[in-house]
Parts: sequence; structure tokens; C-alpha cells
Amino acid sequence: MRILNRLVLCLALILGAGMLLSAQPGNTLYFMKGVPQSNRINPARQPECGFYFGIPAISPLSLELSSSSLAYQDLIYPHPSEDSLITFLHPLGDQQAFLKELKPLNYVISDLGTSLFSMGFRTGIGFFSLDVTTRVDGDVYYPGDLARLVLEGADEGETYTLDGTGVDLSAFDEVSLGWSGAIGNSIQIGLRGKMLFGVGNLNTNRSDLSVSTSEELWNIRSHMEYHASLPFAEVIYDNDGMIEDIIIDEELENLNPGAIARTAFNMNNLGLGLDLGIDFRPSDRWLLSASVLDIGYIRWTDEVHKVSYITDYDFTSQEIDPFEFTDDFTFNDWIDSTFSEIGDSLAGALEFTPGGIYSRRLNTKLFVGASWYATPNINFGLLSRTDFLKESVVEQLTASANFRAGRFLNFTLSYSYINSYFKNFGAGISFNAGPLNIYVVSDNTLNALLWPQEVQSANLWFGMNFAVGYKQFTKDDLDRPLVY
Repeated sequence: MRILNRLVLCLALILGAGMLLSAQPGNTLYFMKGVPQSNRINPARQPECGFYFGIPAISPLSLELSSSSLAYQDLIYPHPSEDSLITFLHPLGDQQAFLKELKPLNYVISDLGTSLFSMGFRTGIGFFSLDVTTRVDGDVYYPGDLARLVLEGADEGETYTLDGTGVDLSAFDEVSLGWSGAIGNSIQIGLRGKMLFGVGNLNTNRSDLSVSTSEELWNIRSHMEYHASLPFAEVIYDNDGMIEDIIIDEELENLNPGAIARTAFNMNNLGLGLDLGIDFRPSDRWLLSASVLDIGYIRWTDEVHKVSYITDYDFTSQEIDPFEFTDDFTFNDWIDSTFSEIGDSLAGALEFTPGGIYSRRLNTKLFVGASWYATPNINFGLLSRTDFLKESVVEQLTASANFRAGRFLNFTLSYSYINSYFKNFGAGISFNAGPLNIYVVSDNTLNALLWPQEVQSANLWFGMNFAVGYKQFTKDDLDRPLVY
């Protein structure tokens, strides 16, 4: 139990870094004006100010939760006859409706956090930005057959395919330097280079798992491999190669600033990343753009461990002889003995191995957008977003209407298709009170208010910046006609 608690604590430390992560910007932000951090979603984008500085811990403060298949109403709903709530596991719960929503392979993604430092400034050769961010890229995968096997039990002569079960979770710190500049009058390009420092990693390197059933026997076939990097802990093995103890860094447990800094910017787990972007304006009315984020990887070398689980196990049915039970050997004793034997056989295939350097790529994202300007202050955009996760490719589509009232107020309404769900209504607002820039942006918080029981994903961005140097960049806009 002590080892299990230590393993849970290690996972919590990796996840805990997500409390300071920078979640990926929402789609609504892509065409929105007045938010300096819009260069996070397209490095070619230049803020209208000459200089900005993000207020630490709230620039931005971000939240994201996404499920590929299940909504709130699939998990929790009103009791049919009482004034209370029940889950799908309740005897009166609709387990078939729950199973119907599952895909062959499902995923859950969650992010929460904020940037540590964000600054940008304009020069004669372009706009530069510098950001220091703690991030977590996390995906959990589970097959639909796993839920069916647990809830419905095993049918005779069936094979349950559980391939893909696993997790891909990386906590790391990112120091990035971005630049954006113009090529002629119609093209603007941008790039952002990133130095990555790995805090911790847990991932499934291979996931082959199946359960075949029949009257005579159950066959469990598995070839699972997990990699982990735990720089904040020392893992001690016994003579049989099993984990004997996990010792968490005592200074880190006591929140020692030096230990936190060493863990946050670990030179032994280094990686590189790159973001690219382009804006092309073929005419005054049209803006075409594209960006690719998180091209890169992290090389994990510090406190690396590998867990393998390879087995081809047949569990045969056993006859019960009631005459063998006595006061000293009861039916419960027989159950405990039988399942203990099965557990020992299955656990014997588990192998822990220290060492072994490995690399993991980032979750790359591709944005392609087009925007049509009805006036200089009103435009309508269409954006395609593709996320390249480890086990799946996720496509999103967003349409938006964007309005600007000088440099003081910017407002956006959006509609998105996300996770096969159509009712994603989002909004964003950014306003300037003197040098203080404040913004709130979401892809789907409005539908969370209107249809909370159907919510499959939600995100929110809130930020505050100190921004100056607008005058010389707004004069041209004031001189342009209201209608082309």
C-alpha cells in the first residue's frame, strides 16, 4: 500500500505542474483583435500595441476540459422518482445509454494554469515576444470494450479488444522567443523557438491487450510497455527487480525554492520546439492564414524507468466440490486462494526496469483560417484546427464574427464543431482601460450555461496586460474608410 501511495504521489506531482500550465489558446482567439497573447496561436500575428507585459499568474489564467465521447448527462442525471441525482452505475441508471456513447477508442484531456512571464515589444525589424510557461500535455485513452466488459460482463465466445488503453502525460517548462515580421505589403510571417525542460513524464509506449472468453477458459493476452521519468523521486528496486520503495525529494516535499527551481528547469530532460505562422492578405477584404504549433520533442534521461507487462495467460474454469469445505477451509477461503493464485500468475508477468533514454514528441496542432472584412472594424472568420495526438487525430471547426471599436474595445462571437458536438457557442471580449488590457475568451462557455447537461468540453482564457504604444499604430486605421 505504501508503494501504491508513493506512485500516486508521483503522478500527482506531474499533474500538479498543470496548476501552472499554459493551456492551448481557444479557437475563438484566432481572429480576435486586442489580445497581445494572440501570437500564441499564430506567431505571425502582431499585437497593435508597441509593448506589453503580462501580469504574472493571470496572463493568461486558463482552463480546459475535453472528452471525446461522454457528456455530463451520460454520467449523472435525475433520479426517475426522487428529488436526487444518480450515476449511470446506479441500479436505475441507464448503462446501455452510457455504452452507446462510447467510441472504439476514447480520450479525455484536461488543462489548468497560467503563464509565469509574458512580454512583447516592437522594433524596426519586427515584433519580438518572450514567454516562460509551465505546461502539461496530457491525454488519457480508454477503449469502449473495457467499459462493456466491466458493466455487462463477458459473453461466451467473445474477444474484447482493449488496444490503446493508456496515458500520454508530460509536464515541462517552456522558455520561448518569438519574432514576427513583414515580407512586402501582403505577407507577414512569424516563428517561435522553444527550449523545453522536462519536469516529469508518464506514457504508454505500447498497448496491446485483449480478453477472449469461452466456457472452458478465458485467455488474457497482453504486451504493454510504459515509460516514466521521475526526476523528483528515487526508485529503489529489490533483488527480484520489483519496486521496493520510492523516495520523494525531501526538499521538494518541503517546497524548498531551490529544489523547485531545479525540478522546474531540469537540464537533464531537455527538448526543443518550434511554432510557425503566416498571414497573407491578397486584398483589403481577405486575410488567409495558417500556423503550426508544438513541432518538437523532449528527450527524457533523468530517473527513467520502464514497466513491461507481457503475458499470454489462460484461466480455466474450475469445479467446486462442496465436500472439501470445512470449518477450517470455507468457500470464502477457496475464493481467496483461487484469486490469489490468479493474481500471482498475472503479477509475475510485470517487470520493472531502471534506465533507458527515450524521446516523446509534443502534441502538434495545425490551424488554417480565412477571414473576410466587411469593414475595417468588422470581419467574419472560418478556422480549421487539427490536433495530432498520440492515438488519434482530432478535427475542430470554428466560425466567428469579430467587431472592433477603436483600440478600446474588441468583441467576438463564435460557433464551433468540437468532438462531434455542434452546440459550442463561444465569445470573447477585450478592452483597454488606459494602459491596462483585460480579456476573457471562451469557445464554449455559453453552451455550458445554456445546455450544461450536454457539455463535452469547456475552456476559458482570462488575462491582464500592461500595454502601451498604440498611437502610431492606430492612426492608419482612423484614416481608412468605414466601408471599402
